[in-house]
Amino acid sequence: MYFKLKDFTGIAPGVDNRRLAESFGQISENIDFESGALTPTTNNTTTTALSNSVRRSIFFYNDTNWLQWNEEVDVVKGPVPNDSFNRLYWTGEDYPRVGTATSMISGSVYPAASFRLGIPAPANAPSTTKSGTADDTQTPFDVSYVFTFVSAIGEEGPPSPPSTPIVLTDTESVALSMGNTPSGNYNFGSGALRRIYRSNTGSTNTQFQFVGEIPIATTTFTDTKNGDELGEVLPSATWIKPPDDDSTLNPSGPLLGLIPVANGIMAGFTGNRLCLSEPFLPHAWPVAYRITLEDDIVAIAATGNGIIALTKGRPYLVAGTDPSSMSALKIEVQQACVNKNSVVDMGGYILYAAPDGLVAVSGNDARVVTQGLISAKQWNADFKPTSIRAFRHEDTYVAFYTDGSTHKGWVYDPRAQQAALSTLTGNAETRGGFEQSDNGELYLIHGSNIVEYRNGTSPNTLTFKSKVFVTPYSISFSWMSVDAEAYPVELKVFGDGSLIAHYSISSSGNTFTQTTTVPSSISNATLQEPVMRLPSTVAKEWEIQVSGTTTINEVCIAQSIDEVKAL
Repeated sequence: MYFKLKDFTGIAPGVDNRRLAESFGQISENIDFESGALTPTTNNTTTTALSNSVRRSIFFYNDTNWLQWNEEVDVVKGPVPNDSFNRLYWTGEDYPRVGTATSMISGSVYPAASFRLGIPAPANAPSTTKSGTADDTQTPFDVSYVFTFVSAIGEEGPPSPPSTPIVLTDTESVALSMGNTPSGNYNFGSGALRRIYRSNTGSTNTQFQFVGEIPIATTTFTDTKNGDELGEVLPSATWIKPPDDDSTLNPSGPLLGLIPVANGIMAGFTGNRLCLSEPFLPHAWPVAYRITLEDDIVAIAATGNGIIALTKGRPYLVAGTDPSSMSALKIEVQQACVNKNSVVDMGGYILYAAPDGLVAVSGNDARVVTQGLISAKQWNADFKPTSIRAFRHEDTYVAFYTDGSTHKGWVYDPRAQQAALSTLTGNAETRGGFEQSDNGELYLIHGSNIVEYRNGTSPNTLTFKSKVFVTPYSISFSWMSVDAEAYPVELKVFGDGSLIAHYSISSSGNTFTQTTTVPSSISNATLQEPVMRLPSTVAKEWEIQVSGTTTINEVCIAQSIDEVKAL
């Protein structure tokens, strides 16, 4: 009789150790299971120093500069192709913000400066004064005026209230007087404008059409245009700012959770409202594009099917090609999102932490993927779903958390035939991170440094402890072997719960050395192959544990040397 370990998966803490599948173990630390063998993870490497040790968010901008924040922010690149301003948008500070290369990259700590996202509407209507002589041969018409503010990078805001209507003919001109530029952190520097629009009544409706524009610091304008000289129709009638820190207008708080969506749309949320921008206009967030859900939103993520809105109740799928026609569909799984930082886009689906385990959502389908691996009680007690910060790395879900004063981590790996969990040891506190979309590299915040995850050349020490193998009756296993890419490898064998053998196998050329810790009665030995004799022990339940810093392919125990060599 023999037991051989050659396919390795991970742990399933919710399953009795005697009932585990043969590839599962009781302990699985610092292991990459992609190949099916036991391969150790590698160490992290420090890449960049941060300005302080309280940073919680980072972003690698234009493949050149690290941006850093003390707050947990969500950062999105601008949707406009070949954007000359290289705009970046984010939420999570006091109000939604936009930055440009010019504003952000100056000094020594980035972003150096940013602006409020969105353009305010002028508070007051323009006043008008008519001059000139009316042409009695013309039919007079009623006109009124509105104006808008335009930022230095071309973002146009909503219009002012309309001026009091006046009767006009084409031979008359109108002088407009407008209020001062509003205060606040808006991008109203060089290049910012006021645009003036005049009402024009057609056969079916009245529209405001472009008359002219002036520098934003100028408060007067004279309209001398005829009706047939008017330009484009006012585009920004519904383009209001996203919810910001004005608690009167936004009692649920400012926009959070900013993400890019297909077709140049951006999405965020406040309270139980999902908010959508105009396509390719991230400064414009019409009220008509807001969708109210039953529960407060915790996080959102975009998939090929639409937007997944994760709430304090059930998740929703919000779908549609245009923000004006999007609608919300309840996903039939009663699993709340317990932690915004647990949400990870895995490519085609998302994973998030729920009360009963890790949930995968794809389209309108959702399931608890850790069901059968871990109980809800173990999940909450040992895997700390409410406190984790999770990331995607090489198609695995990597989660870090702090348990008291100890910093730990775990990995969910869906790549193998049997998806499983493993743990990470020796971690520093992970306060945030950034995944490089073009190459999948993962960067983490540790202390006052940015480190690249698993980019080092030094392997971590892996440990794998098998299931409990149960024999029909008590027997004695006499031999043990280990096949590894290199040595040393540490081996432990347990019989009926007691440690019966503890060996370390090292090699020099084709010679192997067995260093024995337990039992003391067995001396160290020089071997021609990594095959070791076990002490004489009779047991019914057997466990094997291996550890090392190299790939381990197979481990077996057997009753006879012939069985070992045959295997």
